Amino acid sequence: MDGYAASDALRLHTPGHKGKLIATDITELDGVFPDAQLEAAERFVASAYGAKNARLLAGGSSQGVKSAVLYAASDGIVDVNSHRSVFDGFALSGKRATAVGRKGDIRPITVKDIDGALTDNIGCVVVTSPTYFGYAADIDGISEYCKRKGLLFIIDGAHGAHYGFSPHLPPRFSDKCDICNVSAHKTLGALTQSAVLLDNLGDANALKLRNFTDVMGTTSPSYLLYASTEDAVLAACGHGEKYAELKSATEHMRREFPFLENDDFTRLVLDCGALGGGQAFNKKLQSVGVYAELVTNRYVVFLFTAADGAAQAERLNEALRDCIRESI
Repeated sequence: MDGYAASDALRLHTPGHKGKLIATDITELDGVFPDAQLEAAERFVASAYGAKNARLLAGGSSQGVKSAVLYAASDGIVDVNSHRSVFDGFALSGKRATAVGRKGDIRPITVKDIDGALTDNIGCVVVTSPTYFGYAADIDGISEYCKRKGLLFIIDGAHGAHYGFSPHLPPRFSDKCDICNVSAHKTLGALTQSAVLLDNLGDANALKLRNFTDVMGTTSPSYLLYASTEDAVLAACGHGEKYAELKSATEHMRREFPFLENDDFTRLVLDCGALGGGQAFNKKLQSVGVYAELVTNRYVVFLFTAADGAAQAERLNEALRDCIRESI
């Protein structure tokens, strides 16, 4: 691709901008598109996550989640707070999703929740881990339970693409389930819509899952997204020191301000119960140029990644001090 992009080729093919927007944005061309390199990239990503197989996605984690549910082809137990793509997957498959847990809960569902809803017709379990608020499920416990009960274990891990790349982060989960997805654009450095579907299935079943990802995807995927995912995972493999520095830079804020004690230090969840509520406090933050990842009536969630550092942490620290001073 890079060689073609740098050449003086006469582009009598799509895309219509003919390389003028970005030279490396090309379509599948006979003798040009690097199929072998794409396969190598997927093998590398699978290895980095400790999974058997990986499929790069240009349709975000939503494509991966729906593909996994379609592959399951059975009724399932899901977190009531699951992303809409989980419920979309069950609607498309014609199967039933039994929602467990408490609506609005910031923590994931448990083995007890799953066991209490299990019936003979259930064939899969879909767990959201980590949650938007940085809490990880009991992956080991749920994995053991699913194996014992003969259930397909699917993890919507969209917000945990960075897990396992530093001892300061929670461990990876992609080696402890049948299928999971991670969003490379959320917590790694990939372009928006970049994601990965990982699995530990046998060859025939892995091919079946891959076919479902084709069904749920586009026939014109952006290879820029694929390349950015490979680059982001490669970079994450060397981000151990950056995460250590980031943890050090944010630790004092957790002690000073009312942040929840969640599982992921990169996701700071501010409890605004005594600060006038999440929505009101967020307006104060935006007035000083600070924009959060998520805002609810009670919480404001800030997301740090390896692209951030001490300067960004200090800027948030100063903004919190100023805005809290105005709120109390």
